[in-house]
Amino acid sequence: MRIELKLETEAFTTIPYNHQYYLASALYNKIHSSNPEYANKLHNYQKFKFFTFSLLQIRKRMIKREGIETVDGKVNLYISSPSAEFLENFIGGLLEDGVLKVESIEFFVKKAKMLPTPEKFEVLKTLSPIYLKTLVNTEKGKKIYDLLPNNSKFYENLKKNLKRKYEMFHNKKCDLDFEFEVLNHRPKRMGIKNTYHKCSEMVFRIWGDYELIKFGYDCGFGEKNSMGFGMVVNI
Repeated sequence: MRIELKLETEAFTTIPYNHQYYLASALYNKIHSSNPEYANKLHNYQKFKFFTFSLLQIRKRMIKREGIETVDGKVNLYISSPSAEFLENFIGGLLEDGVLKVESIEFFVKKAKMLPTPEKFEVLKTLSPIYLKTLVNTEKGKKIYDLLPNNSKFYENLKKNLKRKYEMFHNKKCDLDFEFEVLNHRPKRMGIKNTYHKCSEMVFRIWGDYELIKFGYDCGFGEKNSMGFGMVVNI
């Protein structure tokens, strides 16, 4: 399930390049105002949270050193989850005042729309980059290594990660499978608080079991989905 938000702020507002953390905080704040008990449960759950969101989609923009300047103040945001409870609580909080505050920037909600789920998936494009990591042994012990599509481990981990999330969400073994082929990709370096992650903007072909691919479409591919990584769109 996916929601499209059409937002508006003052023209020529500068939006930080690394705004995912502020967006995640804004979503949690809305959920908390709607249902504090659910928000606390979601925030304290240490494993997968089963939702994702896009970077702010700014059509008319100017690239500045300090961030992206929106020319007309209009931006889109996409939020998706396989959990109806998550989306209902978020919308409930949003309807209270119709404002989404991202760091110090107030975005006014002009339109919120539930989008239909595609009937098939063939080629997907990221709306927020995909992040994956692995542990490698070094002389100083184990070290976290960020994965990009030039590493075969990237392909293995992306599949394992999605199947593991599917099993935890549905509380059953995943007997489904899928394959994918990266058509093009661009490495990105995204900051969450004071930590930077190497990740990938991608276009990739995908095939296999529809139910599993749809689950990835809903909750995100790769890791850190709830911090705004791994959202894709069907193209």
